[in-house]
Amino acid sequence: MKVRAGWYAFGNLGANIFSQAFATFILFFYIDHLHAPLGAITIAMTMQSVWHALLNPAIGQLSDRTHTALGRRIPYIAGLSLPLGIVFFLLWHPLVPHAWLAPYFLVMVLLFDLIYLAVVLNWTSLFPEMFPTLKERTQAQLPRQMVGVAALMIGVALPPVLYSRWGWTAMAAILAVVGTGGFLASLRGSRENPRSAAASPPWSLWEGLQLVRRFAGFRRFLAMNFLVQLTLGLVPAVLPFYAKYVVRVSPVGLSLLLASIFVTAFLVILPWTGYIRRHGSHRSLSWTIFWLMLGLTPFLWTHSLAVLFVAAVMLGVGLGGFLILADVLMAEVIDHDARASTLRREGIFYGINGFVLRLGVSVQAWLLYMTLHDTGFQANAAASATPLVQFGFRFLISLVPLVLLASAYLIMRHYDVPQSLGESSASLSETHS
Repeated sequence: MKVRAGWYAFGNLGANIFSQAFATFILFFYIDHLHAPLGAITIAMTMQSVWHALLNPAIGQLSDRTHTALGRRIPYIAGLSLPLGIVFFLLWHPLVPHAWLAPYFLVMVLLFDLIYLAVVLNWTSLFPEMFPTLKERTQAQLPRQMVGVAALMIGVALPPVLYSRWGWTAMAAILAVVGTGGFLASLRGSRENPRSAAASPPWSLWEGLQLVRRFAGFRRFLAMNFLVQLTLGLVPAVLPFYAKYVVRVSPVGLSLLLASIFVTAFLVILPWTGYIRRHGSHRSLSWTIFWLMLGLTPFLWTHSLAVLFVAAVMLGVGLGGFLILADVLMAEVIDHDARASTLRREGIFYGINGFVLRLGVSVQAWLLYMTLHDTGFQANAAASATPLVQFGFRFLISLVPLVLLASAYLIMRHYDVPQSLGESSASLSETHS
């Protein structure tokens, strides 16, 4: 099981490198580096977000209903990983003149989302089936999240060093090769139960939406996950602007600041794994939210780089816990549904979850747009910014996320999906898969 989990974990290289590099730097690249029109890029991001949200349940439905000799999920990963890497590269290497940047960006992000989701949703949907007990899930999450944190460092902390030294095209090529290689390597550890398809008969998208309406625990999970993931997307997206225009940090300094978050997250994965096994997912989630809030607070007021590094370490503690918990909580939701319905419906759960989460990208894009527009932001190489612009970035990277996390905590106080607490759900998997 450990060897299989280790190979499967390499999929997190592709999942995190592609998603996190995109989420953290794509707006900074097009707005600050290429000077693309702010309004047009924001509209394109909104359209991409809606497109991505609609694709999630559609691809989840298609995946659950796929029947091939290789299984439901594996053919998508094997066939689309290389095209995904090529499209990712082309996002950072525009093939059109400046006047066509916004339409080019829109077309490429829509194509990127389509292929990315087809690969990642299927790779992720293998997890609850391959690892049916809490012990197996936490054991599998250990290498998975270690690889995931390494991928976060490659996809978020490394790019400033790469683009400042060799340019954005070289950065994109390196990330594309490593991410694609991760997905292809994960196939060696990927397995499917041939009986799983029989346990997941055809369903309609309407049934999936009705599932959300009937399942209060899943609604609360979706709301909590939306708020936390919006925070985890908003902070790194604003950080390149914050580092350049508020605290005047060089690209290398930005890399070190980001690296301190992810190195800490890497170091705390093993302690978090043990804590979750002993105390369960619910109590652990409260502590992850606490650490995230603690780490975000100094960004509102400090001018000290040393204080920001301390804050980054605290953010890393919270991030490390949530990286493990997100899939554990989702697996518990799926198990709870399977006990009630006798169906394994991983695809629709991950699809609906992705639908909700992706709406957060629209929220993130418009929050950034309103901040840049309303404060009179002007991109410039000298890193010159008015006090109002600086306050806008502080507000967006600290106060807004703190409100989001406090809301997530209040929602989870009423969360009622049973946590595993170490008991085996293998019999469930054997009966219904």
